[in-house]
This record gives sequence, structure tokens and C-alpha cells, in this order.
Amino acid sequence: NVPNWENVFNALPGDKDIFEGRGISRDGAVVIVRPDQYVGAVLPLDDPSAVEDYFSSALIKLK
Repeated sequence: NVPNWENVFNALPGDKDIFEGRGISRDGAVVIVRPDQYVGAVLPLDDPSAVEDYFSSALIKLK
């Protein structure tokens, strides 16, 4: 059984706005997808420190 990786799943009913329902800016977002294919975080484009904070516990800082 081969999984179909091109599916998109949405937990909101079809008549709801996904951006409004999930609090995502229409200007865009950074979506961090974990190796196991789960969404680890959805972060604003204008906050690079949020991405750094997300990865700080798992990555070693370069000297």
C-alpha cells in the first residue's frame, strides 16, 4: 500500500475560512513540517526569531 502524499486535509467544514479559523495571516506563513510529516509549527513571515526558537532545542548553535 503506497500512501498518496498529494492529499490535503482540513479539519474545518468546507464553508469556513482556513486562514481565519487557524489564525494564519493571508500575507503568508512559515510552515515547519517535521520528518514524520506532521506540521510542527505555523509561524508568521515577519518573525524569524520564532523559527530560531522552534529549532533551538533540537539544533546545536554554530560557533
